[in-house]
Amino acid sequence: MADLPAGAELVPLGSLDGTRVWATGLPTVDDQLGDWHSWPAMADKVGEPLAALAGRALQVITWRRTHRFCGGCATELADVPDEHARRCPGCNLYVPMQLSPAVLAAITRTTHVGAAELLLVRHAYGATAVWALVAGFVEAGETLEEAVHREVDEEVGLAVHDIAYFGSQPWAMSGPGVLLAGFTARAAPDAVPVADGREIAEARWFALDDLPAELPAGYSISRWLIEHQRSPRPSAAQ
Repeated sequence: MADLPAGAELVPLGSLDGTRVWATGLPTVDDQLGDWHSWPAMADKVGEPLAALAGRALQVITWRRTHRFCGGCATELADVPDEHARRCPGCNLYVPMQLSPAVLAAITRTTHVGAAELLLVRHAYGATAVWALVAGFVEAGETLEEAVHREVDEEVGLAVHDIAYFGSQPWAMSGPGVLLAGFTARAAPDAVPVADGREIAEARWFALDDLPAELPAGYSISRWLIEHQRSPRPSAAQ
């Protein structure tokens, strides 16, 4: 492998199978350093645990690039040894790499004729062709379960019950520190989703044995939740 460009800083990420791992951010893509892939493309190809490690690298490097100066006095921040954190030499403000929790929910219903259905939505932005789950960031003062209720109500106008935690996954594509918490939930047999028209362009019930082909990537907790509904098994939390 070619030498890194001058000024490239190696940041420790921990270890994988006993081998220490570092990450670095580069000002420009240098073809001499090898083949380049986006994180989603790479994660879909290599799977775990390399996908998770690459996502961690992306989150840490992005956070370091966007948190260079103190929010209190504008002094350039200094690294805290052995932590993903910085401290202001001017006012001593401690700036850790903070988490941004978000929730997503696999909502099902059992119709009056006994058919099992899953609610999927298409977003008005981003990967608009993908049928995904209702999701959104947790607001200050909310529990995760309260965020599920609010997001489902805001995005598709439904009330849900029997909310149960499924598992979690760091999600590099939504920004540094984003942590997705997945839940299952149920809606009434006659519940009719209404897309909000802002974030959600379309919302539909699908029979569990006839889901669309355009589903989230296989390495995502969104897909794990969907597959869990198709073939129930112990959740990621168990």
